Amino acid sequence: MEWIRNNSFFQRNNRTVVSTVDECDPQACYDSFKGHWDQALKIIHRVQQLPSHDDVLGVVSHLEQMVTLLLYDIKKTDRLCITINSSKCLEYLLNQNVLNMLFDWSTRSGRYINAVKCEQIKLYDTLISHTRHLLLEHNSFLTPMLKLFNSCHGELLSKEINKHLVDLLNQLSTLLVQHPEFVKLFFTNEKNGNRFVIFSLLIPFIHKEDAVGMRARDALLLCMSLSKRNKDVALYISELSDFSLLVASGLSGLYSALPNAIDDIDVPDWHRFTPDDVNEINGLLYFVTSLEFSNAITQVAHPSIKRQLQEFLYRGFLIPVLGEALLQSNIQEQIAASAYLELIIRTVTEPGLLHAVLQFLVKMDYDGERLFNILIQRIQSNDMQLCLVSLALFESMIDLNCEDLLLELVFKHLQPCFHLIMSQRKILLPLDPLCPSFEKLLLLAPNCCHLSDNDLEWEGSKQWNNFNHKQSLYGRYYAYLCDARNKIGLCQKACNTWSNSYNGNCDLSNAEEKSDSLISFERSSEYESFNLPNVEDMPEDNEFWQMSSNKLKRLNMIQNFDETPCSDEAPSAGPLAVYPQTLLRAYLLDHSLVFQPNIPSIFEIIGIIKQEIDEYMIIQTDREHLIKYAQEVLIHREIMLVNIRRYHFEKASVSKPQQTEAFQRNGPKRRSMNFPSITSVFSRRASQIENNLSMVTPAEEPQSCLIYPKFTEGQHVALCAVLLDEWVKELAALAQEHTIAQLATLMT
Repeated sequence: MEWIRNNSFFQRNNRTVVSTVDECDPQACYDSFKGHWDQALKIIHRVQQLPSHDDVLGVVSHLEQMVTLLLYDIKKTDRLCITINSSKCLEYLLNQNVLNMLFDWSTRSGRYINAVKCEQIKLYDTLISHTRHLLLEHNSFLTPMLKLFNSCHGELLSKEINKHLVDLLNQLSTLLVQHPEFVKLFFTNEKNGNRFVIFSLLIPFIHKEDAVGMRARDALLLCMSLSKRNKDVALYISELSDFSLLVASGLSGLYSALPNAIDDIDVPDWHRFTPDDVNEINGLLYFVTSLEFSNAITQVAHPSIKRQLQEFLYRGFLIPVLGEALLQSNIQEQIAASAYLELIIRTVTEPGLLHAVLQFLVKMDYDGERLFNILIQRIQSNDMQLCLVSLALFESMIDLNCEDLLLELVFKHLQPCFHLIMSQRKILLPLDPLCPSFEKLLLLAPNCCHLSDNDLEWEGSKQWNNFNHKQSLYGRYYAYLCDARNKIGLCQKACNTWSNSYNGNCDLSNAEEKSDSLISFERSSEYESFNLPNVEDMPEDNEFWQMSSNKLKRLNMIQNFDETPCSDEAPSAGPLAVYPQTLLRAYLLDHSLVFQPNIPSIFEIIGIIKQEIDEYMIIQTDREHLIKYAQEVLIHREIMLVNIRRYHFEKASVSKPQQTEAFQRNGPKRRSMNFPSITSVFSRRASQIENNLSMVTPAEEPQSCLIYPKFTEGQHVALCAVLLDEWVKELAALAQEHTIAQLATLMT
């Protein structure tokens, strides 16, 4: 194609006959249009053998001039409020069967066949963009275009032809969505059944990683939306094409190409992929793009296509590929696979597809052991990064607000109330309106942090702290209250459709019979429930208490004084504390309950940590300096993390123009946070770092060494003290807002 584009004669005459719509009258335009076609026709008829370079160039040049004149004539008739069908040039093009003769000649153009094919595709794209659907009603336009499409089917074409072909198919897909009555025109009869020409030409571009692939996927999604309204389209995609198989196998291939171990991230407390990680780790962006495409398909496609895709993904990707990856013996490979799984859970939003992922996690057995239990056991791993990644994985699961998942993870173990002494198993009372647990939690803050009443901003007159002329949320209890109120409200709304209240008095066997998968999202997930075992068959020493015990042990390891503060340990209990159900809320936030001797409460564990921190800090002569340093480090890190996200966002905006995509990529998933908590920011949960936070300094490239300094033992303990001080504020705010929410419910 380069020889046509670079030819000086072609460039000089490329649609330059008419520069404005007023330079000639319609009759002169029509006469010139006919003249150019006559000249092109002479070249076509006089060539009995394969055309030469000059012959092809001559025909293409005349064709370009005809397109320019035709567009002028169409615009002129539009201005005069005359229908496009009354355009004399267009009428001549259709009546003289110009497009069909052009296609027939192109099949005899020898070595130039692809060049002429590309020009024809561009011609159809131009005509459709200016006439929309009107030309589809004419056989002299539709028939040669379908011939051209059939000549492209199954052929290995150049990048330029593919680009223009996908542009044309995308435009036609948009037209068919707007005018579905024309869909039948693009079905051709074949021995195996009717073939949907547009869709079949788009399939080879499913996993292309360039702009052409993106345009093709957009067009495929438009065809998917057509399948809901047209049974022939749905039938072709689900039964006569291998579309779902290609999507699932492509996703498996992209996953298999991902790094087995994550060596590109040198961050001490790293535990989940951020948007920057997705863009920077080799192959990860392509995998996420394919995953988001699968998610978008299940959002817009016909139910039969949804079920088929979910089945292929379950049996062709989740079980054989992701399952095997999660069971690798190498610790670094387990970390990578768990992080990929957590990213999948955050990325997938469509209920049916998400159900397939959760069903895989909860029901799959490998060598007689449930995958779910294997993942829980990794929380107690001696490898700190595997522990953190596993905690992040379960935190993302909890954030789904899925009843079946929470029933499996928490409520089926809490419901028998074996964690309470016998006298308290039937007296789970409503929250005390005075909320004494709120005060108890605040009293668990380390004394070395000098927590006083002045730190509690009840009036909310000041929501930000100033630090070196920079704004921070550090120490703002009002921000924790706003965050807790928002989270609890959203969680209550999500739990409104749950089949059980989980207040300690309900029969969970009924819940297991009635609960529908992902009932907290919507009731049409196309799958049956998890079919969980009966509560009465479960031993008391089950995996939930194992997980709880390991979690509390992790919290109790803060005094071990390694170089990396356990920044993700404390905040990970927050998502569970948001749930309004009495069983869970009482277990985490009610200090008055008396547990069995072998089950420590969160109040006891925090009290132990507080005591050990205070005992260490009181013998430090520079303890005030250490605490001040820890506070400064925490604020520095909060500001730097936000600046890094803003820096990369602004840098990307300047370096390349924004592209409109059919589905949003790397956006916040199921996170609701108006005021990000200090502990959340410290643990680098990128989805909670908002671009609109007004605590950013002038753009300058940040240095990550300021975020992850090396700590001495004293600095480490001081930092743990400051983190614990913030965490008890977060828990106290949740306890207080739970009480307010309960009172509001009673009053209404």
